[in-house]
Amino acid sequence: MLALPLPPLKPCRFLKRKNRFLVESDVGPLHLPNSGRMGELLLPGTPCFYHPRPTPKTVGRMILVESQGVLVGVDASLANRLLELLLREGVFGSLADLRKEVRLEGERLDFSARIGGKEALLEAKNCNRVEGGLALFPDAPTPRGARHLRLLSGFGRAGGLAYAVWMVQHPLARAFALDPEDRVLYQAAREAKRAGVQLLAYRVRPTLEALHLEEQLPWVWLPPQEDLEGHHQGHG
Repeated sequence: MLALPLPPLKPCRFLKRKNRFLVESDVGPLHLPNSGRMGELLLPGTPCFYHPRPTPKTVGRMILVESQGVLVGVDASLANRLLELLLREGVFGSLADLRKEVRLEGERLDFSARIGGKEALLEAKNCNRVEGGLALFPDAPTPRGARHLRLLSGFGRAGGLAYAVWMVQHPLARAFALDPEDRVLYQAAREAKRAGVQLLAYRVRPTLEALHLEEQLPWVWLPPQEDLEGHHQGHG
């Protein structure tokens, strides 16, 4: 099993969120590398684990929280390191010319590479929202995510390999879906699938020592939002 080692962690308790990237804890202010809402995870008093690394504004970086008796990863920046791990292990094919943070049409994608001799673009996304075993993305509207998918679609239509890979840092996930409430992202993903973009999701099981990459999750297409609204109106 592939695993991404974590830095040394210490326990703390979440108190409140100050802004998108800053939380208050019982050990002091912590950097939270995740812009999602995470309302079901970040409850006052929740046990958390952080990497102590003082900066002028924080005492460290929050990495894990405890929820429903399991550890959940909240550091969204680790998604691309998990994808790099898969790439370097040859999970998608023989790898060459791996480059990070590639600029394309004013956006930045995580990786470009040659996979099996073909040009490839890859983007990693993080997910830690799970409801009843279903991982749902996004946790907050993401116009940037939709732009990335459209770039991958164009690359796919031009004959390149394109991958969008979601890393679900929650061991209770059994399947993955895009939340149709984010209509722009949902439509961009539908177009990406038609353009040949590989849409993949992997379950990641966090421990205090590492993030363990587990199996690929089944992808579920929930009904688009307009279908749901029409259904509700029809039964009004």
